[in-house]
Amino acid sequence: MRTERLGASEVAEELGLESGSPGLWWLRELDELGAPPPELAPAELTPAVAAERLELLGVPEPDAADVLATLPVPGDAMWWCLERGVHRLTSTMGDPDAYRGIWPSFEGPGFPLRLRCHVVHVALVVLPFTLAYWERLGIPPDIAVDSLADVSRHMEIHRRMHGTTGIEASWWITLSLRGEIVDLGRLQFNRFTLNVGDESPLWYPEDEAERRGPGFRGGDPCLGVHIPDGPPLGPEAVEDSLRRAGAFFRQYYPVDQRRVATCLSWLLDDQLSEHLPAGSNIMQFQRRFELVPGWYDGDGNVLQFVFRVSADHPLDDLPQRTTLERAVVSHLRAGRHWRVRTGWLDLPG
Repeated sequence: MRTERLGASEVAEELGLESGSPGLWWLRELDELGAPPPELAPAELTPAVAAERLELLGVPEPDAADVLATLPVPGDAMWWCLERGVHRLTSTMGDPDAYRGIWPSFEGPGFPLRLRCHVVHVALVVLPFTLAYWERLGIPPDIAVDSLADVSRHMEIHRRMHGTTGIEASWWITLSLRGEIVDLGRLQFNRFTLNVGDESPLWYPEDEAERRGPGFRGGDPCLGVHIPDGPPLGPEAVEDSLRRAGAFFRQYYPVDQRRVATCLSWLLDDQLSEHLPAGSNIMQFQRRFELVPGWYDGDGNVLQFVFRVSADHPLDDLPQRTTLERAVVSHLRAGRHWRVRTGWLDLPG
């Protein structure tokens, strides 16, 4: 079977995706995008090459074994998906505001293993393109590899949540694969343009943004600040990351105007001050930012990031070991809701 003869409907049938499945929109979009030109077509992903790249990304067993057991081969339906996914990522590398496309996560054991491993297969093929992109910019290899290890981090999260191999939040991983997420110590950062693309946060109304001037207006360059799963959010580690980010982006992605850094997170919910000590890591992190008016519901975000469970998980089954865990549950039991909010700051230096 040659992949150029396949279309979205044939691939959906081969993969067992039923009518109404969100995966159908993914396949239709891939079909419209098409395969990459011959000179950029990915080479077959051999077990030896895949194993070497899995080790570089830090993917542990048994996840690595599952990825190797489901490698697609040219001509099958998953290869059809892979070569178009690679085309999506390589054609937009270097453009922080490019449309990322539909990337279903296929999270949990309810999906076939080959679908759950799909984005990891894409990552293994895209890896040399991403490393070459960073090398052209002069970015040190250790920063590049640390940043791409976000793949293994999200595989570890998936295993904690579901007990299986897979990727948590495939849409997020695509930013890393396009070379847009940079790990600099405890925090991650990415470039974007305010009010453009998928990464722009909740922001000021246009008139208020204009009043605040350069750095706040739609179309101005900006940076995103993200808190990956990891060790405690200690103030020294946070300060170090922010300082490193200021130097990094001035050197590798300079702009000729003020460029603020924004964070969109439940960690910036000012209601947390009702439950946590002022000296806690979270409250010290929150005080670094000036909050932007407005929010959206963050109950699901909090449950996922604090407990690694879904939004419909029974509250009575959640552990109550820490002040934060007790705060999350008591707040929800009181009929209140958590909020995702935006804050901004100027990077040091």
